[in-house]
Amino acid sequence: MVAGESRGWKILVVDDEKEVRRVARECIRLALGEDYQVMEAGEGKEAVETAERERPDLILLDIMMPEMDGFEVCRCLKAAPATSRIPIVFLTARGEEEAVDQGLALGGDGYMIKPFNAVSLAAQVSELLASVRGECH
Repeated sequence: MVAGESRGWKILVVDDEKEVRRVARECIRLALGEDYQVMEAGEGKEAVETAERERPDLILLDIMMPEMDGFEVCRCLKAAPATSRIPIVFLTARGEEEAVDQGLALGGDGYMIKPFNAVSLAAQVSELLASVRGECH
């Protein structure tokens, strides 16, 4: 983001592993600066509630979580008018082709396999937020 273009982007990181949320949060902050507010959710239902309440600009979403998996979270968010346009990047250990295809078919805007590369994650986040910024004008 160019200086003077501060928007205060909100990114929701959803993963049942606290350490993964911490690493993703730190990667975003270190790579993208302080103009990003990072929120966290440790499970699917909390993710849906947080997305509905906070309306993040981007969601990083794990697939393998207890009770409500990331695929179901994506389905719920894409089905609701208030959250349907929020870009979702799956950030998961599930690297098999079927999982990637399913995530993208459900409306995912990106797919990264853990362990993830911080530079690649930052680039994907920056690209998606730039497209969101373009839609706002």
